[in-house]
Amino acid sequence: MAERKLRYTLILTQSPAQQENNLTAQKLVAEILAAGDQIDRVFFYQDACFVGLASQVPGQGLESSFAGWQQLFEQHQIPLQVCIANGLRRGVLDDAEAQRYQAAATLHSCFSLVGLGELAEASQQSDRIITL
Repeated sequence: MAERKLRYTLILTQSPAQQENNLTAQKLVAEILAAGDQIDRVFFYQDACFVGLASQVPGQGLESSFAGWQQLFEQHQIPLQVCIANGLRRGVLDDAEAQRYQAAATLHSCFSLVGLGELAEASQQSDRIITL
């Protein structure tokens, strides 16, 4: 009998300035995928919303956590979801919200702004939810 793949959702709450947290989460995603399991989504909440900003420039000599998320998105099409309420409070706007608030869009195209309904759906669909 074939083993069933586990489905995971990761919830990040710390700013990308807390680089270690983001890099640890990326390594965890890589390990989960290498084990043959599935990542349903990565949900960026609270200060983790800053990771979706298109304007990020890492400090000189520092690894960019943003680049790691972008690579995971491009290679595995993992949904990278930024909480819309937390994101808006932090200036993270997609095209629709930028038009609504007559401001410039700041969200990188590999991320999407979503509501907490996505997190509720994750609790129903995923076998494991990991908060970092």
